[in-house]
Amino acid sequence: MNNILSVVLDLDGTLLNTQREVSPRNLQAVLDCHKNGIQIIIATARPSRSVRMLLPEELLQLGCIIYYNGAHTVDSSYQSEDHVLIDHETVSDLYDAITARSGELLVCFEAQDAMFSNRSLASEHFDILGMPSDAPVPTVLSREEISRLCPSKLLFPNVQNIYTELKSSFSHRVKLILTDGSRLVQIMNSSVSKAGALGQVLSRRGLHPDQAMVFGDDYNDLELFDLCGYPVAMGNAINKLKIKAARITETNDDDGVAAVLEALLQSRSIQQDS
Repeated sequence: MNNILSVVLDLDGTLLNTQREVSPRNLQAVLDCHKNGIQIIIATARPSRSVRMLLPEELLQLGCIIYYNGAHTVDSSYQSEDHVLIDHETVSDLYDAITARSGELLVCFEAQDAMFSNRSLASEHFDILGMPSDAPVPTVLSREEISRLCPSKLLFPNVQNIYTELKSSFSHRVKLILTDGSRLVQIMNSSVSKAGALGQVLSRRGLHPDQAMVFGDDYNDLELFDLCGYPVAMGNAINKLKIKAARITETNDDDGVAAVLEALLQSRSIQQDS
């Protein structure tokens, strides 16, 4: 663990507790790592506007955030920004397939740091989408307007396991992920992943993936666990992550991130003193 030079943090279910807050202990541990020369990289499914609402200002200034599961990366330390979109034709075909299966299903589209949808949100959708109650509601678009979108991501509830049907039909064209207790389907460009985006970030910094510690809890973190040298699964993580983990920490409500980062800093301190 003493070769760790970067820490990669998922947000929901990981750094954020169930109230979608960063605890004082987690915040201090992350900032202490940064002060000790460990590079902090955030990798989340969320868009930038949502991250700005949820994270303390100190964490927003640490240099690199990967959004939309890797579809949008802002590496301000290197004045670099990457954005990978889904093309018009694929969006139109996906939307037709979704509405053919369930015409009443809510479908949301993330484009240009704004959310759009095919219908108004019901109260239960806020929880499924991970949206704070005071977040701006999506702009409702017509079918014609939807066909002109090139979004970063599509999101919709996994009603009647529509995920399985779409994966069978579209896995060669897009990246499909099932998250949030199998309740939410997320779709990105086929080339997109947190791991792909992180690989570019680490290369830019002259770091090897073996020097990265990563924390995660859900399916969209699996490729990160395969890439990074020291994967840490949260106590509330899915079993597939726990199997791959070098360490299983406490849950996101019990400061699992801080527990490992404090041990990392203590280990480095002992090594330096010896």
